[in-house]
Amino acid sequence: MLQLKEISFAYDDEPTLKNISMDFKEGRITGILGTNGSGKSTIMKIITRLLVPEKGQILYDDREVSLVKKDLFQYRQEVNMVFQNPEQQLFYTIVKDDIGMALQNLGYEEEEVTKRVQEALEMMEITHLADRPLQYLSFGQKKRVAIAGMLALKPKYLLLDEPTAGLDPRGRDKMADTMKKLVAAGTNIILTSHDMDLMYDCCDDAYLIKKGEVIAQGDKYQLFQEVDLLEAAGLGAPWIVKLHQALKTPLAENERAFFEEVKGEIWSNQS
Repeated sequence: MLQLKEISFAYDDEPTLKNISMDFKEGRITGILGTNGSGKSTIMKIITRLLVPEKGQILYDDREVSLVKKDLFQYRQEVNMVFQNPEQQLFYTIVKDDIGMALQNLGYEEEEVTKRVQEALEMMEITHLADRPLQYLSFGQKKRVAIAGMLALKPKYLLLDEPTAGLDPRGRDKMADTMKKLVAAGTNIILTSHDMDLMYDCCDDAYLIKKGEVIAQGDKYQLFQEVDLLEAAGLGAPWIVKLHQALKTPLAENERAFFEEVKGEIWSNQS
């Protein structure tokens, strides 16, 4: 399990995070909700040790994550992050070469590199892009390549910072489906976004952040119904929550489940 315990951090003496504690369970998508500037991305960078907190601990498998180079090297193979802008993580010219870059640098045998690259391509459904130059890919395709590059390392935890930012509705839906498939295949996901409909659709659990503090937490059926708290944090409730509250019906798991229920009721009434 991955945990944050009483983390505090400041940029230029300006407090950014204040006593943040979080538990990231396995087999789940955990969301970090908040507006721009609330501290979401800072939390992600602290988890990956790109930033060092002033106070608090990052625990992985019940041990504090060390800043010793060797230990950090191993940790970042198991806990890794895909940035909001994929351009920050793409370096090679050809897709398959970029995905295999980290493995090459780690000294893996060529056969293992080829195998893992192929698995990552298939997992992200981009095998048709393997030999394409990165410069000719769309923004959404580049995001999928960046994620594939992290998946090739077979991390236990994959951190995704605003993964649907800049994507059109079709790309957004495809990314949401991909995240669910990754968790089903054994990759735990930590997700940041202020897209509340996406977060409700994908997340199992979530933390609500306001000005660097956790003001609420819970599973999706608890937290997303706290409309007053969401609005106090500068966010709105997902449309599906608003609809269910207006109809006074139990929450559906996601948009797809909602419309399946509606379709079932229509067929039932017609028969």
